[in-house]
Amino acid sequence: MKNRKSKGGFTLIEIMLVIVIIGIIVGIAVPKITGKVGKANDVAAKASLKSIEAAIQSFEMDNLRLPDSLNDLTVQKDGNGPYIKPSELNDPWKQPFIFAKPGSHGIGFDLSCKSPEGKEFNNWE
Repeated sequence: MKNRKSKGGFTLIEIMLVIVIIGIIVGIAVPKITGKVGKANDVAAKASLKSIEAAIQSFEMDNLRLPDSLNDLTVQKDGNGPYIKPSELNDPWKQPFIFAKPGSHGIGFDLSCKSPEGKEFNNWE
């Protein structure tokens, strides 16, 4: 009898089994992780709204008027400002915050954003 040399490596069944196990793990883990990301983005949107609202109020105290747009908060003028970084004018979903002056909800301005799922965040509720 001839001696057969053993060839190293994995069989097709072993490779398929590993792929199935990885698929099951990903199928369980991804929904749990994405749910946490969604909640984190919601919290970040609320915090960003508060930060921009504070910057608007600081602008108003220094200039005795509301800014015409959120971009006014990012520049230095007459020794005042900038009140906020330009990168902070976008919500967690990379869309610009919506600013309206005068506000239609009993305050001087409206500030809001909307998640891709349609959840709205604002400064009047």
